[in-house]
Amino acid sequence: MTEADALAAYLGPDLFARLAWRDLNDEQREAILSVFRLGLNAGAQSGAVCAIDSVLARGRVVLCEDGTRWTAREACDAELLEDWGEGALVAIHRGFIYRLDEYEAVEVEELRA
Repeated sequence: MTEADALAAYLGPDLFARLAWRDLNDEQREAILSVFRLGLNAGAQSGAVCAIDSVLARGRVVLCEDGTRWTAREACDAELLEDWGEGALVAIHRGFIYRLDEYEAVEVEELRA
């Protein structure tokens, strides 16, 4: 998933469509992505994020330090989560886990007991 894909998932389809992403030049896109990165980092500073405590089942299950549990929806996302591993700083928003230090995202569902 690219940073633009992560931004689209974070904002939702309606708001992202209003950006007219394809009509923007590279400088404009980079400016928007910079704001997106700052927003994710602000979330980290506000305590709205957590670290991955452990990754199980070849990346299919993620346990976070805040006690939440998540499952990857796709095999390719599970591989990415496995690569991130324990200790990765993440934000969870609208069914996606965003890795904050590399700005990657995967689609997930919460596991409930």
